Amino acid sequence: MKQSVRKPMTFAELEALEDATGQRYELWHGEPIAMTGGTLKHNLIALGLRDAIKPQLKPGCRVVVADVKLQLSEATDSDAAYPDVMVVCEPLPGSYQTRSVLLAEVLSDSSVRRDRVDKRSAYTALGSLEAYLILSQEEVLVDVYQRAQNWQRERYQGLETEIPLAVLDLRLPLREIYVDVLADLGY
Repeated sequence: MKQSVRKPMTFAELEALEDATGQRYELWHGEPIAMTGGTLKHNLIALGLRDAIKPQLKPGCRVVVADVKLQLSEATDSDAAYPDVMVVCEPLPGSYQTRSVLLAEVLSDSSVRRDRVDKRSAYTALGSLEAYLILSQEEVLVDVYQRAQNWQRERYQGLETEIPLAVLDLRLPLREIYVDVLADLGY
C-alpha cells in the first residue's frame, strides 16, 4: 500500500489556515505548529522586555509582543514564527513582518530545543537581524547573540546586570525585564 506524502505548506497557505481557523501557527519546514497559550510568568517577562526596550527606540522603530508573525524569508515556502518580542524599523503594514532587527524568545519547557537550536539558526540567518535574546523563566538569566559578536553567546545573569546591545544602542537592565516575576523567582 502506498502512503501519500503530504506537500509542505506554503506561507500563503499558512495565512489562509490562520484566517480560516482563527488559530495562530508557526511554520517549520512546511509543517504548521499550533501556538498554545503561555504562562503568566512567560507573558510578564516578555512584557518586561518590551517595557525596557520601548522608551529607548528611535523614531520609526516599533517593539511588538507575541501576536505579530515573522516571515523568515521572501520565498513562498518560507518558515514563519511568532517571536515573543520583536523590534522592527520601518514596519510593514499587515499581519507579518520581514525585517526584524531584534528578536527574543522566553523559554518554555516545550520550546527549549526550538528556541535554542532551530529558531536561533533561522533567526541569525536573517540579513536584517542584529540581536537574538533567549530569556529564562526559571532565573534572572538572558543569553544574547549579536551579529557584532559573530553570534557568539553572551550570558547575562543577576538583578544588577545590564545588557548592552549594539543594535539601536540599547541598554536593558535585567531588574527591569524581570520586575513583575521577582517574587516568583524567590527575590
